[in-house]
Amino acid sequence: MKTQRLATHVAAGTIILAFALTGCSNGDSDESQGAETEEQTAEPAGAAEAQTESDDDTEAGDDDAGNNDAEEAKSEDSTTSGSAGLPADADLSKESPSVKPEDAIATAKKEAKDGTVHGIELDFDERDKTWQYEVKIIDVTTDFDVEIDAESGEVVDVEKDSTDDKEKAIDLGDPMTFDEALTLAQDKALGRLDEWKLESDDDRIEYQFDFDDEGEEIEVSVDVESKNVTVDD
Repeated sequence: MKTQRLATHVAAGTIILAFALTGCSNGDSDESQGAETEEQTAEPAGAAEAQTESDDDTEAGDDDAGNNDAEEAKSEDSTTSGSAGLPADADLSKESPSVKPEDAIATAKKEAKDGTVHGIELDFDERDKTWQYEVKIIDVTTDFDVEIDAESGEVVDVEKDSTDDKEKAIDLGDPMTFDEALTLAQDKALGRLDEWKLESDDDRIEYQFDFDDEGEEIEVSVDVESKNVTVDD
């Protein structure tokens, strides 16, 4: 009987020990699986952050490229258009710059207050890439040539030469206006008006209009007193 009880106790102890070892093994396995689960969960979060940063960099690159394209287009436009308002290929018979001829003359006369205005011209300056007025004023023995930006009204350049000429003063409204002279000129020529001037020369005051008819340059002069029209092509 004692031998049988001892065997029973030994068997019971063996079973308890086995359960204990099994519990430890399961605990270690659960902890290991938990750690692996945490690592797997952490990795996608890091990957998502990296992907977000990559997307942000791509968007920033796209924005920079777009801004560069816009700046290049703006630069190209300013090169071909000249002044901010009037394009380089404007038709002066239909469009006008911001500064009126009368205002350009008033600005030029500040350089020679007591002078006689004997000429004004409007054309596109290829060097400065802008429309400019050129106002000519004689003050006693000095001939002033004043260049004025036709959009900003600022004086671009002033040249002075000695002269003994006595030119007549021009008047933009008397005895003939710009529109009246242009109408007479367009009866003789077609095309885009790319330059015009009113000047006194050899005791004669006349408008001169330069037309571009599909590449053919035609110059038309209109005498403001006789209304005589001449064509030089």
